[in-house]
Amino acid sequence: MLSPYAEKLLDDLNLKGTSTEKLIPNLHPKEKYVVHYRNLKLYLSLGMRLTKIHRVMTFEQRPWLKTYIDFNTEKRKLATNEFEKDFFKLMNNAVFGKTMENLRKRTDIKLLNDQSKARKLISKPTFHAFKIFNDDLVAVHMLKQRLYLNRPIYVGFTILDLSKTLMYDFHYNYMKDKYGSRATLLFTDTDSLCYNINTDDIYQDMMEDKHLFDTSEYNPEHRLYSTLNKKVLGKMKDETHGIPIQEFVGLKSKMYSLIYEENKTLCEKKTAKGIKKSVIKHDTRHEHYKQCLFNKEIHMSTMTQIRSYDHTLYNISINKLGLSPYDDKRYLLDDGIQSLAYGHWRI
Repeated sequence: MLSPYAEKLLDDLNLKGTSTEKLIPNLHPKEKYVVHYRNLKLYLSLGMRLTKIHRVMTFEQRPWLKTYIDFNTEKRKLATNEFEKDFFKLMNNAVFGKTMENLRKRTDIKLLNDQSKARKLISKPTFHAFKIFNDDLVAVHMLKQRLYLNRPIYVGFTILDLSKTLMYDFHYNYMKDKYGSRATLLFTDTDSLCYNINTDDIYQDMMEDKHLFDTSEYNPEHRLYSTLNKKVLGKMKDETHGIPIQEFVGLKSKMYSLIYEENKTLCEKKTAKGIKKSVIKHDTRHEHYKQCLFNKEIHMSTMTQIRSYDHTLYNISINKLGLSPYDDKRYLLDDGIQSLAYGHWRI
């Protein structure tokens, strides 16, 4: 259900809404929702009402990956260049990715130049798709006849749920408890939170609770600088390393820009999902985000890409929608700036 403001944006900008299914955080009641017990305990403590329990799975748990994770974390601490930092970070993240791999999406591809063999495969129940290259060659995509489901999806599920526990606990039991309405959440991602906070001295506030933060990347002369929590898992880091953010513009999920001053130079941090990083870096400015938000404009981006058509590589130029004030994952209010999650009582 789009808000009246969002519907008007579609008309004014001559945009088409999408019918693609999207994963959207919402406040609607959940039925048969699978949740880790630690999450459930946190949610119940925050006021969530549990109406029915369908099934409970009992399990044994132990930190069997701890040695591996700690090894990579320690190596990342000692890294002296960006490559090593990224490498040991990837070594941890890659394990999570494999635990969540969906083996049902794997296919066998048969390259055929015989029409009768192609017809035979296409008639099978495991047939998935085909691609004709020319009169003499076709690729037939077949689903696996047998699958050995040996990926520990329960591990990936637990990692995701425990990360939610960590983030929600910090937000509700620390930030909202400490600041109340003086802290406004601007956006959140898997492992990050961005706030607008009204306080006399944010760094003094952090000093009072410095056990929660990793300030090892601050200037050594900064009063909060400490290596005590350097790369310690679960500690929050300041993205701008002790430099206040001057402006923030958030257009939609994974599309925001912020500016801060470092060494008397204005620095921009920008993200725009679907746009090449080089285009964001060189052709997209913080001002473009402001124009989208306040002037209800769109910003097009031109990108050069290498695409493969029928196994032949082409260098193509694409002009696509880059920045837009339209967001269908949130209920946009009439000011065009504030938004609510779907299912909110005010909608």
